[in-house]
Amino acid sequence: MSRAVAMKLLQKQLAEFEEEPVEGFLVRADESNIFEWDTWIEGPSGTDYAGGVFKVHATFPQDFPLNPPTLTFVSDFWHPNVYKDGKVCISILHPPGPDEMSGEDESERWLPTRSIATIMLSLISILSAPNFSSPANIDASVELRKDPKAYAARVKRLVEKSLREKPADIKIPHPDTDPEERAIQIEKMRRKNALISSFDSFDDGLGFGDEEDSFIDEDEDDEE
Repeated sequence: MSRAVAMKLLQKQLAEFEEEPVEGFLVRADESNIFEWDTWIEGPSGTDYAGGVFKVHATFPQDFPLNPPTLTFVSDFWHPNVYKDGKVCISILHPPGPDEMSGEDESERWLPTRSIATIMLSLISILSAPNFSSPANIDASVELRKDPKAYAARVKRLVEKSLREKPADIKIPHPDTDPEERAIQIEKMRRKNALISSFDSFDDGLGFGDEEDSFIDEDEDDEE
């Protein structure tokens, strides 16, 4: 997989996020360095992280999508599956192929067919359901299991800090749950489909296919 192919794929996926935002996270990237992305994820409702907006940096390898990106929390974070330096440790980000030491099934690890949206949604999902079997932050894992109130209080402080540090122009999209945003996305899709249909109608009106057939028929008649 060449670097050029990886760049085109990342540019394509970035454009898709800008055109059709995904519930719960926002992506920002400079195309002058398409292998480095800044993302913001929203803490899911019903969890200790609810209401928080946390910044996560994504670094993509030059051979993406053959190998997974690295995700690192820039915001201060506390979670069993996030190292104290912010690096995210979840199965979907582990290199492809078997690993007897981890005990993970190959299907749980990185696959080139996985999308960036899948990665981010998997990250959001662990905020609701931490994996205690192989914690990256043992202290966070122990605290969550033995003293959940202390854990919740610590995370609440981080939620408040994340909101103080969030840039004013960062707005997490909610096209699935916000009626206004959903209406905007539906209207975008309607216009897009109408544009495609108009092009199809234009081509049909020109009758290129019919003319080509008639030319062939005329040539055949002349030969006879």
